[in-house]
Amino acid sequence: MNSWLQSMKQWTQWLMGEAPLPDGRSKAMLAGTVAAAAVVAVGIPAAIPSTTAANAAGQQVASSAGQDANSSQYTVPPTTSTVDPSSVIAPGSVTSTTSPYYVMPDPLAANWKQRRASGRHRGSASARSKSTASPLIPAPVLAAPASTAPAAPAPDPTVAPPTAQPPLIPIDPVPVLEAPATPPPAPLVTGAASFVGSALVTWEAPANSTATGYDVFIGLTPGMESPVPLNGGTPVTGSSYLATGLTSGKTYYFTVRGRTGGTSSAASNEVSAIPFNAYTPIGHLFGPVISMASTADGTGYWLATATGAVSPHGSVTDLGSMAGLRLAAPITKIVADPKGVGYWEVAADGGVFAYGSAPFEGAASGLTLNSPIVDLVPTADGNGYWEVAADGGVFAYGDAAFAGSLGGTTQSVPTVGMAADDVTGGYWLVSANGTVTGFNAPPLGPQPGSLPVGPVVGVAATPTGTGLWEVTRAGAVYAYGDAAFLGPMAALDPAAPVTAVASDPSGDGYWLLSADGGVYSYGSPFYGAG
Repeated sequence: MNSWLQSMKQWTQWLMGEAPLPDGRSKAMLAGTVAAAAVVAVGIPAAIPSTTAANAAGQQVASSAGQDANSSQYTVPPTTSTVDPSSVIAPGSVTSTTSPYYVMPDPLAANWKQRRASGRHRGSASARSKSTASPLIPAPVLAAPASTAPAAPAPDPTVAPPTAQPPLIPIDPVPVLEAPATPPPAPLVTGAASFVGSALVTWEAPANSTATGYDVFIGLTPGMESPVPLNGGTPVTGSSYLATGLTSGKTYYFTVRGRTGGTSSAASNEVSAIPFNAYTPIGHLFGPVISMASTADGTGYWLATATGAVSPHGSVTDLGSMAGLRLAAPITKIVADPKGVGYWEVAADGGVFAYGSAPFEGAASGLTLNSPIVDLVPTADGNGYWEVAADGGVFAYGDAAFAGSLGGTTQSVPTVGMAADDVTGGYWLVSANGTVTGFNAPPLGPQPGSLPVGPVVGVAATPTGTGLWEVTRAGAVYAYGDAAFLGPMAALDPAAPVTAVASDPSGDGYWLLSADGGVYSYGSPFYGAG
């Protein structure tokens, strides 16, 4: 062993250039050592095939990479690329020729080449061939991460982070909405009878009405009724309503709406009433007494109430009336037949009731009226007549000719009466403020700026048909055309308001009528009251 160590020492010193070439005995020792190393080199790869395959793969990689022993690649270059764990190959399990193996240069071989080039020593070819062999060193194996789960991606700065959603709030189920009920048709108001501090509004339902109740509305201006019903929240189930607590002398306007559940109809036609002061009826008629009519010869007259009751005075007799019968609407006028002994009673709904010699020529009761009927005026021969509504509408029957009307126009006050012009066959309409509008008749009436003071409640034509009188609620008389003013010199102050004026066909005089049945004569005989 000492001899072998001594021989290896001599070879080492020779390689370092510190001693001459060793003798034959050292050469024999070196040859034996090389032979033993060859046996070991051949035996181990045969026993371990995987190592041989790895060395072969490493040699192929080194050859393809073209690495030079003189290069400076002594360490693995740093890299910043991410290594896929699936590409890491563990030692002893090389499966690809492209695995990351490299050849480590031999510094001793490089030193030997440098010395050979300098000529400092010479060596055998066998020694040089053995010294240039370079071992294959596997690249360091990167351990796989502890967890095999994929890493979470980095957040995208261009995408807004999700906002926290509020907790869901339970929503109640949407109730099933029912279609509103179909509105009922508007009722027809048949009148508003005036009483002491009150007014009785009456109406009738149209055919096939679905209304289950009614609401009554009141106002002090035409078309301006309050939106709150007089009857409050409880609908009226009948066909009339007594409006109480009213101020005597004021004009009140009324409309009615039908109701089906919470759905209301359109407004009805509009009617008006003027409540009276307290009064005691004169005679057997229980007021209010609303109209009077004289015979053609002026020897008597009839008085009538809103209920249709008739009171004869002078030479006339009772020819019949609507008293005691159920009226669809109150009576608004009694009118004498100019050619005989008879009269007509006309109701607010247009109904006409003929007595004695008065002929029935038709009626507006079958029509849908926008306003109640307030007057009836016969033609000169009595074979026809006109009905007049509060909105100025005119309806002609018999030999009466239609010459026009105010129907469909806007009026500040209602129409209260009509007078016929016997010369032209036309007529005049009179409004509550005293305005006179002629249709196929000459201009007549007050001058602009000189209208009557107080509401006009009645109108009468002169026997010639070329003049007329107007009377107010207080009894003031205004004469136009050939009508003569005969009094009173001052407005009356009766116990009840004045409701009508009637002309005396036999002369130039006229009568005034009050709601309690009182009669006031001017230029004409007095035949009684009530």
